[in-house]
Amino acid sequence: MPDKNSRLRQAQEEAEEVKVIMMDNMEKTEERKAKLQDLDKRAEELKFKSKSFHKTSMKVKEQKKCDNIKAKWKLIAVVAASAIIVILVATFMLVNRSSPENTHDIGSIPMNEGGITPTTIGPGK
Repeated sequence: MPDKNSRLRQAQEEAEEVKVIMMDNMEKTEERKAKLQDLDKRAEELKFKSKSFHKTSMKVKEQKKCDNIKAKWKLIAVVAASAIIVILVATFMLVNRSSPENTHDIGSIPMNEGGITPTTIGPGK
């Protein structure tokens, strides 16, 4: 009988060891499950944030595109205005230069007999 009792006790001890190992494995499984749930939750949050980021970045991209177009039109307007001003100034200078009232030809000053101009100061005739 001692042999049967020792075998029985040894089997109970082994069963107890297996039970402890199984309980430890169950605890680790629960911990992993909790960690996986946390990771799933984080993944969902990241997915939501990435969608939000994508929408925002698309809005910013469109805004920048519009800003660039506006800047190009403003630049075109400034260049056109500058060109018009240059053309107007050049035209004014050409018209002003060719008008008869601004010429300083000698033939345009009236001369009296004897080559004396009316503005000459001196003894009169």
